[in-house]
Amino acid sequence: MRTTIKILALVVLNLLVAEAAVRLYFATQVGPRVLLYGTPWHRNVVEPFTYGKRAAANERLTDTPQTHGNKIGDSRAYASGATGYSKYFPNETKWTESPTHEERYPVRINNQGFRGEDFTIEKPPGTIRVLTLGASSTFGYHDRDDETYPFLLERELEQASGGSPRFEVINFAIPHATTDNILAMFQNEGLALDPDFVTFYEGANDSAVVEPRDGKGEDGLGERLIRVSVLAALLDRILPRSEAVDAEWWWSDELAARRSRAFLANLDRLREECESRGIHLIVATQQFRSTLVPEKELHGVSYAEELEMVRGKVARGEIGPHMVAVPDMAFHSRVKGVDEAGLRTLAGFYPPRTMLVHARLMDDLRTWAKKNGVGFVDVIAALDGDRDLMVNWVHLRGEANAIVARALASEILAELGSGREAKRRS
Repeated sequence: MRTTIKILALVVLNLLVAEAAVRLYFATQVGPRVLLYGTPWHRNVVEPFTYGKRAAANERLTDTPQTHGNKIGDSRAYASGATGYSKYFPNETKWTESPTHEERYPVRINNQGFRGEDFTIEKPPGTIRVLTLGASSTFGYHDRDDETYPFLLERELEQASGGSPRFEVINFAIPHATTDNILAMFQNEGLALDPDFVTFYEGANDSAVVEPRDGKGEDGLGERLIRVSVLAALLDRILPRSEAVDAEWWWSDELAARRSRAFLANLDRLREECESRGIHLIVATQQFRSTLVPEKELHGVSYAEELEMVRGKVARGEIGPHMVAVPDMAFHSRVKGVDEAGLRTLAGFYPPRTMLVHARLMDDLRTWAKKNGVGFVDVIAALDGDRDLMVNWVHLRGEANAIVARALASEILAELGSGREAKRRS
């Protein structure tokens, strides 16, 4: 018995020495924060994902909209099934880059921690209040304050009404958010704002999420070890075994179907919340690019045409799981403590893969909206002829935001004109 204890103690001691040696080595390669791997302090500094780009390794994102540290609810706000979210602290100073990256624009964070003008919790009398739910493409990443589609939507509605009734559009979107986060934020803060209309424009972030194949995810013993041990993370880089490097699963139809079920389940809950309070819900498809087609060649190439191109490349083996050095990326992300997106950061790193899942979500959204009698705007169709106005895989230039704003305004005004105004609570 004593011999067994001595052997186990020696094994544990050797593992601890090996762990310390690995941490010390990578501290010289990545930075001293690796010494705190597996602790809350390791992930307490936000850094960009700079895989293969050491020149930008020390760049900070703390003053950009990508960083929002006002966490509400569970701490793993961007894990699949999260019941929390994060937003900005009231009146923060943020900046975003222009589409050409040649300028920086100030971003106004208001008194409630969202983008746009200050607003009160209590809705002003005689006002029709609209909440625009979404993530970075609704927030307006790469856009000036007066170029986001929520800003332009309010202007469209005000011009159409001539100021009576008054419209107030609140940009209720935070970058990185999935429908898990959007629903949590709406239930926790949106309902208190007493909106008349709620619009929804998202899908890319849900498409990038990876729900682990075995359903255990970070709760599995192996995943837990990797999260606290640099040595375990290094072994997973050499002999990949974790869910985080299961790239074959990321490209599967089964994952796309699972992501669609989670997406629609959250929309069902959103619809139920709106219906129970007489709030009118309008959902929209989201335009998306695989980024395989250069921007200068994108004009006139539809979403469906690009999707077929992606599928063809997958069928011919030109793209697929083999395209990305996933184990290296996973290890790099882990030791850098890049962000809370975790698996989604890695899985979403390659837009063509995400587009395959996104297409499934958008098709199912169309069917869902028709089945449930929910207001619907096909933004994919509205922007199909002008996809060169997209900055990247999902973000929009101001001209594209104007198209989205007009499409949403038309649907809102049509609902008002038909007498289907949102019923007010008694």
